[in-house]
Amino acid sequence: MTGMSDALPDFDHLRNELEVFELMIPGYVGSILRAARLVPDDKWNWSFVDETPTPRETVEHTFAWLWCDRQQMTVPDWSQHQPVPNLPEDRLRMIAVLEEEAMAWRSLIRSLQPSQLDEELPCWDGETRLRRSYLFHMGQNVVYKAGQMWVLAFGLGLDGAGLYKAPFPDEYYPFGKVRTWPAPRNPASSP
Repeated sequence: MTGMSDALPDFDHLRNELEVFELMIPGYVGSILRAARLVPDDKWNWSFVDETPTPRETVEHTFAWLWCDRQQMTVPDWSQHQPVPNLPEDRLRMIAVLEEEAMAWRSLIRSLQPSQLDEELPCWDGETRLRRSYLFHMGQNVVYKAGQMWVLAFGLGLDGAGLYKAPFPDEYYPFGKVRTWPAPRNPASSP
C-alpha cells in the first residue's frame, strides 16, 4: 500500500459513497475476522444443525464472493478469470487469507474515482452491471455473513451469555411497557 494512508475515512464526515463502501466492505470483513478468531479450532466445523453454516463455511463463502466480484471488476478479459483458490484447512491461515482479501478490497476501493461507479461491467449471466452494483453486492454480502458468524459465536458462548435478549427500540422512549419483547418463542407455552 505504498503512498496510501492507512487511516480510514472519517465516519462522521464521509465525502462520497466510495468512503462508505470502504468502511462497509473491509469493515464488516473485519467483524467476521474478529468472530472467527474467537472460534476454537475444535469448533471451526461446528454448527447448530446441518442446515446452517459452520464458521469455516462462513469464512470460505465470504472469501469466495469477495474474490469473484473483485475479479469481475478488475479483470475485463474473462478468459483470464481464475476459479476461487482452494483455501487452507488451518483456521488461522484461512483467517489470514480472508484478511488479505479485505485489504485487496480496501486498495481496490481507494483506487476508484466516484465517476467510475456508473461504468457498466459485464457479468457472468451475460448482462452488465454498474461497478456500484458490485460494490453494493459485496456490502450486502459481508453484512449478512457477519451476522451469520456472530450468531455462531453467540451459540458457542463466545459473545454474550445466558438467554438472548436484544434491546428493543421502544425501551429508549418514555412509552412505558408497549408490548412484550421478545415475543414468546413458543406461543402455546406463554402465560
